[in-house]
Formats: sequence, C-alpha cells, structure tokens
Amino acid sequence: MIDGVNNVAAGRGAPMMGALREPLIAHSRDDCRECWGCFRHCPVKAIRVVDGASDVIQEKCVSCGLCVSECTAGGHLVRDDTPLVLELLKSRRPVVALMATEFVAALHPFTIPEVERALAALGFHSVESTLLGEEMVAQEYERIHAREDALFVMRSTCPVAVSFVQKYYPTLTPALAPVVPPYIAQARLIRQLYTEDVAIVYVSPCYARKDEVYDPQFAGAVDVAIDFTELKALIAGASVRSDRGMPSSPGACRPGLLKEISLTDGFPRQTLVSRDMTNQTVHVVRGLEQLDRLLSAMLSGETAPAIVDMLNCEGCIDGPAVNPGLSLFAKRNIESSARDLPGTTRVSTRSVLGVLPSIELVRSFTAQPVRVPRPSDNQVDAALAAGGFVSRADVLDCGACGYSTCVEHATAILGVDSTWTMCFPLQRRRLLHAEEALAAAETLDPLTGLWNRRAFASRLELETARHVRYGTPLSLMLLDIDAFGAVNDVLGEAGGDRVLKAVGEVFSAQLRSTDMVARFVADQFAILLPGVAKTAAFAVAEKLKDALRCADPMAAEGYTERGALSISVGIATAGEALRDAMVFLEAADAALHEAMAGGSDQVRLAPG
Repeated sequence: MIDGVNNVAAGRGAPMMGALREPLIAHSRDDCRECWGCFRHCPVKAIRVVDGASDVIQEKCVSCGLCVSECTAGGHLVRDDTPLVLELLKSRRPVVALMATEFVAALHPFTIPEVERALAALGFHSVESTLLGEEMVAQEYERIHAREDALFVMRSTCPVAVSFVQKYYPTLTPALAPVVPPYIAQARLIRQLYTEDVAIVYVSPCYARKDEVYDPQFAGAVDVAIDFTELKALIAGASVRSDRGMPSSPGACRPGLLKEISLTDGFPRQTLVSRDMTNQTVHVVRGLEQLDRLLSAMLSGETAPAIVDMLNCEGCIDGPAVNPGLSLFAKRNIESSARDLPGTTRVSTRSVLGVLPSIELVRSFTAQPVRVPRPSDNQVDAALAAGGFVSRADVLDCGACGYSTCVEHATAILGVDSTWTMCFPLQRRRLLHAEEALAAAETLDPLTGLWNRRAFASRLELETARHVRYGTPLSLMLLDIDAFGAVNDVLGEAGGDRVLKAVGEVFSAQLRSTDMVARFVADQFAILLPGVAKTAAFAVAEKLKDALRCADPMAAEGYTERGALSISVGIATAGEALRDAMVFLEAADAALHEAMAGGSDQVRLAPG
C-alpha cells in the first residue's frame, strides 16, 4: 500500500550483489554523434575525449547522469538492471516495490491506483513508498542539528553530492551527516514488519542509487535498485495499461500519511523554517557547480556555515529519471494535485513513528580522493605552446572546451584526458588556415610559390581578351632551363628543387608587379608581359638571362664545376594573327622549341 506500511512482520533478504557489475554509466560509440556536449557539461570532467573517441573515467564519475540527459542521441547509457528485477519476480519470494515519493510525477500520466495495479500485474507482492523513511531520517537530522555541541554537518542523503565530497573534497568527508538515506531506513522497516522473507526492489528518481544500494553498510536492506525510466519500460513491455483494464479514476480513498517532518529526501523542514536570505548558519546549495563554489569558499575561510543542505538536483522530483520530458514546474503541479485529492484522510507521521520498531539509521563515510597528476609549469607551458598559445598571457579562457581555463585544459591534455581538438577557437584558426592553404594551392605552385599553370591560363585568357578589345600590347614568354636533367643528376632531386625555387625568385625580382610569372611545367616557366611589345619583350628576356648568370643558383648549392645556368626563351607578341589565347600560347611554345634546337642560351621570336 503506497504511503502506508503493511501490517505484517518481516523476514530478512540478501541483496543480489553480484561478483562484478558493469559501470553504471558508459559511453556508446555506435550512437555517439561526436558533438561532445557530454564532455563540456560534465561538472567533474569525468569524460575523456581522445582521437575522436569518448570514454567515461569511472574513478572520476559521481553518477550525476548529466551526460545522459545532455545527449539526445543516446550516446551515454545507464546500466539496465531490470533483468535482476525480472529474476526476483520469477522467484518464490514475495517482491516489494519500494517507490521514491516522487513516483506520481515520475510515472505520470498513471494515477496512484493505476500504479498499484500495474505493479501487481507485473507480479509485485505489494507497493510501499519511502515517506516513512524520509520522516525517520528527518527526525534523526533534527536531533543532530539541535545538539548544542554540534560541529559543522553536511546533508548526506544525495549520493551524487556525497560522492562529490568524498572524491573532490575528501578532507570534508567527516562532516557528512552519519545518517542512512531514507529508502534504506524504509527498507529496514519493511523487513521488520513483514512476516515473509521479502525481496525489495527500490525504484529511484536518480541513477546513482542503483550503485549506492551495493554499499556494504546497506547489505540486507535492498535487493536491487532501478530508476523510474526502467520501471516505465517494464510496465510498457508488459502492456499493463492497455491489457489489464486498469481504471482511469482514482478509486476509493484511504488514509494516507501526513508528511510533517521532512522536506525532499529526508531533510528536516524545521532546520529551514526560520532561515532567511541573510542567515549564514545554513547554506542551501543545488547542483555540483554551486556546491563546488561553496566548499571551495569554506576551505579558503570565506564562509563557515554550521549546516549545508546540498542536493545535485532541485529536489529529487527533478532527478534525471523523473519524467525528463516535463519541466520541474509541471512535475510539481502533478505531484501536488495527486497528493491533495479531496476526501483523503491524513494520519500524523509523528504519531506513527512513535509506535514503530527502532531502525538502525547510522552510517559512516570514507574519503575516496581522486588522484589527479599535477604537471610542472614547464610542462603546462609546453602543452599551451602545442595548442598555439605563445604564453599564458595569450590564453583565451573561453570555456568552450569544457574547462574553465586553458591551463586546466592543458593539464587535462597532459593527463591524456583531452586533446587540443576540443579547443574550438584553435580549431577555427586551423580551419581558416587550411582553407587559405587550399585556396592558395589552387593558384600557387607549392615548390616555388609562383603562380601555377591553372592560374596562368586564367590570366592569359583575361589579358588576351583585353588586347583584342583595347589593342594594348601583350607579350608572352616561355622559358626552359638548359640541361636541367644534369642539374638533378648532380644535386639530386632536393637540390634540383632548390635551384628551381631560386630561378623563380630571380625572375620575380626582375619583373614588374603587373607582370605574371608562373611555373608552367617541370623546369619550364611562363611570363606574361601586359603593355609590352615585341622589342621590349626581347630586352626583358636578355635581362633575365643576365640576372640568372649573376645569381648563379648552382654556385649557391656548392657546385662550381660547370658554368652558370642558362635558359632558352620563346617569345610571342599578340597581334592580328594571335588573337586567341591558345593560339598565342602555341606560338610561344613553337618559338621556345626553335630556341632549344638552336643550342643553349637562345631567344627566339614567334612570327607576327
């Protein structure tokens, strides 16, 4: 019976511990779209992204489930524990469904009677809620908070917040309230009040409880825990709603328990009832980022509260497994409407607790510090340099990578938990440079840096058309290095490439900014001379020959056994017979072949 306790006395069961369990949250490579939203939103940076692959760092993970909520593609999966539930339901033991009090919002649009009938149809012996457990735990917190000699104490009912303290603020672990979570208190109460050896399945609003139940301190309390999304899948798989003919009306009202002592998840309302915004005795924090800031401020001496009420969510009703498609406000409205049904009689929990058997509510905590290697300043600076940052003064600290600062990101990279591919400003710069290089590669010769044949052909078409339209002079030269094969034989391919680059530099230095020099093919160059007629073009060719002899690229390579380089040149000048770009180029090529046939160091003019 939900919101009540069956009046039968109890046996004791043993949790299905299992020798080894799969990780609670794992990354699914098949479903990942590599958006890395999980990496950027993980509050403890427990996700590693290296070489395009993501992985959950289990020792860092606090099981908050944010990576699951953030990933719309199903790239992060929560371990499915429903097979363990199905095994229990097939056993001879009666199985009790222990529901977190947020079940109404979590299982909406099911009504409370529909939930009870659905669970009965699945094979559950009975249904309980954690309401009494929350009241018992809150009463224990009242005792702790009321002690005059009380030391600083932190709420310990949220497994995510507890894990965060144990791993990232281990020195504060002794301040965690030594009180069991409400569902454990309720499960122990059930085992005392039921006559049979029942199995207990706890249904939770959060994923972290699914591992918390296996804490050795809770042995014998709960057999297995699942979350509300898993329970909804079980109900849907059994087609309970449609096949079992469950009523849509709420059914007969029966007495319920009046929640008098506790707020969400067993924290006493009395502790907060007189608190105002200026009260520094009690701090209420929601979310790990807020908690991180508070605990950091406490360690630095900025604040010193006596009590910290800490939860990862805005109350358990906002847990990741509580109808994630609904807003927090909608879920609160659903919960309020279902609890306030007209004609429902409420029984005081304080009066009920007075007649219940004593339940063990004490637990302890052990620090589980995460060991994070601390690289030296020199190592961090070297990592920043690899990311394109000249110094620490050059960093951006934009946070796009998921880390607050570039130094933190560099530290993670040194720990092989990330790479610079996660730095979006850096990747954007690299993309722009790649685009510029690609654009340049389409028009420039990669060896000499001169224009390539494709760019030259385009400019030749343009200048020829301009000549035809306006009659401006235009000359074209094709140049070939004499006996360049011997140069390669002597200097090797790399040396020959250096010579070609040097020749291109000589040509460029002798020409006007309006001229165009290109590496045409192999050791052949092409020069376009707008506004230059035949006689002036011949003079330019002689000028280039003299400049090449003076520069002597072979001597610069340390080879002096033969004379300076020479070139053969073919020149064509546009005119009535040369008004087409292709014909113009063929005329210059014919003149070049005539020069090469006449011996080295020759210049020939095409007819016209």
